[in-house]
Amino acid sequence: MSRVLLVGKGAPDRGGIPTFLEELRTGEVGRRHEVTFLNVAHTGAPQGGQVTIGNLTRTLRDVLAVWRMARDHDVVHVNSAVAPAVTVARAGLLALAARLRGAAVVMHVHGGNISTWLGSRRNELLLKAAMAPVHRVVAVWTVGYVALVGALGSDRVRLVENGVDLHRFTPSTGHHRPPRLLYVGLLTPRKGVLDLLSASSTLRDEGLEHELWLLGGTPDEGPAAAEPVLAAARDNARLLGTRPPEEMPAVYTGADVFCLPSWWEAMPMSVLEAMASGLPVVASDVGDVARLVEDGHTGFVVAPQAPEQLAVALRKVLSDADRARAMGAAGRRRVEERYSAARVADAICEVYAEAVGAR
Repeated sequence: MSRVLLVGKGAPDRGGIPTFLEELRTGEVGRRHEVTFLNVAHTGAPQGGQVTIGNLTRTLRDVLAVWRMARDHDVVHVNSAVAPAVTVARAGLLALAARLRGAAVVMHVHGGNISTWLGSRRNELLLKAAMAPVHRVVAVWTVGYVALVGALGSDRVRLVENGVDLHRFTPSTGHHRPPRLLYVGLLTPRKGVLDLLSASSTLRDEGLEHELWLLGGTPDEGPAAAEPVLAAARDNARLLGTRPPEEMPAVYTGADVFCLPSWWEAMPMSVLEAMASGLPVVASDVGDVARLVEDGHTGFVVAPQAPEQLAVALRKVLSDADRARAMGAAGRRRVEERYSAARVADAICEVYAEAVGAR
């Protein structure tokens, strides 16, 4: 058993990283190791990726917190999007504080745009400098893994795909009339929510009645980014706000179809949770979505920023309840076989052992 300091954004933040951290803390990793959680989320307006006085102040506070706490831990496990430049620099400072206190440092890269961001030599050099104190770097998706290996080498980089707790998320047995179409994610255009609203409107114009449920909160880039979505959703969708982790299984089982039309992703937790809940998934072909969703078998994969294609795919599952149920059942089986939280726990514990050995 190692003493692990887990660093990342938990509640009140919602999304893939807080969900992942909650699973680590309460799941198998938390049972195998002595885990302490340092929550670096804040309650003010999001300012992700920006150079502001607030962000600089919070970074200094969080670096000092890691400095104080790392001395009593064997491993410091930092979780970050690690892009753009401001986020990379912040992650590097957290890692440096942990390394100077003698801890083994693991950097978990969750961001779906890391491969694009690494397209310039300047950014690659910044990443190398920021990751210099890190013993192991973890990527959650294959393209990100390849990009990180290209920048940092294969010795320190590991691929650990996301997984889902199969005991928490169980298949839905119900069917609703009209069918319920669910989106879970931040309310921002880059998540494809406007594309989804456009596709939903097209289907309604064609006479295919359905309810569109949008669950999510303010995006990292701030409230202004949510305004176009909120304006378009008015009278066209049901806004569910955010939900704590313990309520999410009921949200999925209350739906019939799940959709994630993002413009970029890594390996989205929401897709895994929807599949574990027995929902057919319609999602854009970004990140490792096409590895999760078997097109035509567990759902449909469409091009990003293509509301017409999205409408075609959604029509196939919203208009055929039997097909939707069969796809949802196939998705559940796929998650059971390949993407369980237990597999993730085994891989994370192996990374911890490697990092401690390299310390």
